[in-house]
Amino acid sequence: MELFSEVNSLYYQLMTKVLQTETLEQQQQLLDQDGFKETPFEMLNYLKDDEAGWHLLKNHRSILNHPPQPFPLTKLEKAWLAAIQQDPKFNCVGEPFDLEEAEPLFDWQDYQYFDQFISEDNFDEDYAEIIQQLLESIQQKNIVALNYQSAAKNSVATDHLFQPLKLEYSAKNHKFRVIGKRKSDQSWKQVVFNCSDIRSIQVKEPFYSNSSQVHSKLCTIACEIKDDRGALERATFHFSNYRKTLERLDGTLYRMTIFYEKKDETELLINVLSFGARMKIIEPSYFVNLIKRRLTMQQQIVHKKGFANSLSF
Repeated sequence: MELFSEVNSLYYQLMTKVLQTETLEQQQQLLDQDGFKETPFEMLNYLKDDEAGWHLLKNHRSILNHPPQPFPLTKLEKAWLAAIQQDPKFNCVGEPFDLEEAEPLFDWQDYQYFDQFISEDNFDEDYAEIIQQLLESIQQKNIVALNYQSAAKNSVATDHLFQPLKLEYSAKNHKFRVIGKRKSDQSWKQVVFNCSDIRSIQVKEPFYSNSSQVHSKLCTIACEIKDDRGALERATFHFSNYRKTLERLDGTLYRMTIFYEKKDETELLINVLSFGARMKIIEPSYFVNLIKRRLTMQQQIVHKKGFANSLSF
């Protein structure tokens, strides 16, 4: 399983492209465009033509005599893909694979998820069609007409002229939502619609020329990571869903800046705390105070539990 995840990882795909380049400039451009934020930092030194380099170029040409050929799918890979397409969300974003009746590697019903809301979207055929229409409208830059009815009690269905710009999925809520701009009088205002509450969708026309993308305002934290017991590798993996930058301060000390949306602050706080003393928040002071309050609250809870246990004896 480890080999399967590695061969299909971003770094294997990236190295396939790097091996077909002819200059260091092309390699660096690939690292910047197709890699993670920390990829140039981790790999660029190995691409240079020095003693520690990988020497992937020879006389300004690739060291490969022939371009890499795609690997055929193994039985393990087919079993993995067969399991993935059993996910209820799969029909919303992908077409079924032709896997020659491969047996799924696992059954989704065997897994119990915690720390999730009880309510979730029903990923039926009608729902999948709405998600696909939204994705197509985002890619084709179309304005759509939505009929929307909130799940709130006594809500009434309403019609909206809407510019879908971004589709999001929340693992905690197990729901899709679409972010875009709704026409209100003569102006367009940013709005978020829950996809499960969209009753119908109809393409109207292309985006107006003055349409602008929706960019959420990002907050940042800066932290120092002591690379002890693989802390740096765990941090880059743990925060892979956030935009971030990484720089080395000395031999084992690194500075990581993480960009996040305000709504994800509590989850980010919990993730930071899981690193203990190996991760230290430098700024902003607001986030440092959040950590202090969280630790104080946890200490009080532990103290109360210990006191309650002593009374039970």
